[in-house]
Amino acid sequence: MVVVLGTAILCALCTGASADGDDATLEILEGGSLTSSFRMSLGFLYGAGSRPDGLGTPVSTVRAGLGCVSGNPAGLAHIPTNAVVMDILPPFGTMASDFLDFESIAADALDDAVSDFTGPGFEPAYPTFDAAVGQQGGVISGVVGVRLGRTVVAAAIEEPMSVALKMVDTGIEAFGHTSKDEGDDLIDIQMRCMADAAADLAFRVSRTTLAAASDVYPNVALGLSVSRYHASAAASGSVRADGIVSYGGQEYAFNDPSDPWYNELGMTMHGLYEGDAFGWNIGASWHPIKLVTVDASYASMPALKLEGSLTTISNVMPGLIDGEFDADQILNSQPTLTERTETVEDDPVTLLLPSYAGLAVSLHAPFMLATLEYRTFVGAFGFEYQDVSEGVDVTDGFGLELDFSGVRLGGGVIRGKLMGDTLEGGSAGEDILIPLANLGLGIDIGQNLRLDTMVLAVPLQVLRVSLEYGF
Repeated sequence: MVVVLGTAILCALCTGASADGDDATLEILEGGSLTSSFRMSLGFLYGAGSRPDGLGTPVSTVRAGLGCVSGNPAGLAHIPTNAVVMDILPPFGTMASDFLDFESIAADALDDAVSDFTGPGFEPAYPTFDAAVGQQGGVISGVVGVRLGRTVVAAAIEEPMSVALKMVDTGIEAFGHTSKDEGDDLIDIQMRCMADAAADLAFRVSRTTLAAASDVYPNVALGLSVSRYHASAAASGSVRADGIVSYGGQEYAFNDPSDPWYNELGMTMHGLYEGDAFGWNIGASWHPIKLVTVDASYASMPALKLEGSLTTISNVMPGLIDGEFDADQILNSQPTLTERTETVEDDPVTLLLPSYAGLAVSLHAPFMLATLEYRTFVGAFGFEYQDVSEGVDVTDGFGLELDFSGVRLGGGVIRGKLMGDTLEGGSAGEDILIPLANLGLGIDIGQNLRLDTMVLAVPLQVLRVSLEYGF
């Protein structure tokens, strides 16, 4: 995004629409180098606790512990004593280029951006990338559960989702020329522009949950939870450009304080959004026979509407409209004249979270607990802004968990349809399969303390650690 934004500005300045029948041509394009870091917390996949489940937050209540507060609240009724859980994300990351060819993606995007301004044989210098991706370290959730007779009440504070993206692009450079009629003379205009670009994005969702569960019959438990979601997002970006215009053989510089006209060149963006919403979850657990447990839950997830505004300030040359530039607007007396335009957009950003109904059947086999799970989803996981909808409209999923007491394996697949374009070239309406795979280890430390770890291997590499203390 940063590379294309900077390049689009330079292409618009160095080239543009034909002036009186004369062609504009881009002759040199240097993509520069980009460094980026992407950090995320994906607790919304598994909620509280570090117990692997086939499809995310646990519908099965068997051995789920306090993690039931964000999955199937009926499982709280099975907690024998008061307990506290704290979930930690150790810093964990890798190089994104090991999994995705960002340089090829950027090269294709730049080719599309400059295709209207280049001639045969034009070969741009594509940007190089240094991209890191990982999880944000720190405490992401805490849960406390207290038994009051046959009823267990619980409270949780979680950070189910956070994203932090920083990108810096340096060394973007473009050179082009055009010409215009000025009376009986044909004036040659050459432009060389250089730019540095940067972008920052911070997105965070916090969730506060109150839940209660009770045994209504000796082998049946019911539970209910209510959650408040708070989301905030902040975005900023800038392109700082410098350049030289050669107008009829005379050179002029942008950002030259000695010129009596305004000639600052570049663009800045800044946006801040916030929103709140409520969701709820109801669940049931049934133990019909000694070796079988049947669990069901329904989670009503809200659409988080974030209100705010995005302010864009552009300093560009006169005549720049929709990425094209009218060379006749270049004045012979002020070739580097620019105009300042401020645009404020107050359209809301909506975060979409799918609701689901889940059913899990657990079989207590010798040396192993096996759980088969099915979920049907209503809605999508993604976002909407203005007329843009991106994400996945999820439909259903199947999962399997194998619990060998100390070692747990979980995995499954979720089906859906794309809502928008993806980096791999998919388009809206295409079917997509989202695989999940994880490994968990658990150990009791003394009588009251338990340590659980989980590694989510697919679709993203995430490591989390949980400490549970019973009292």
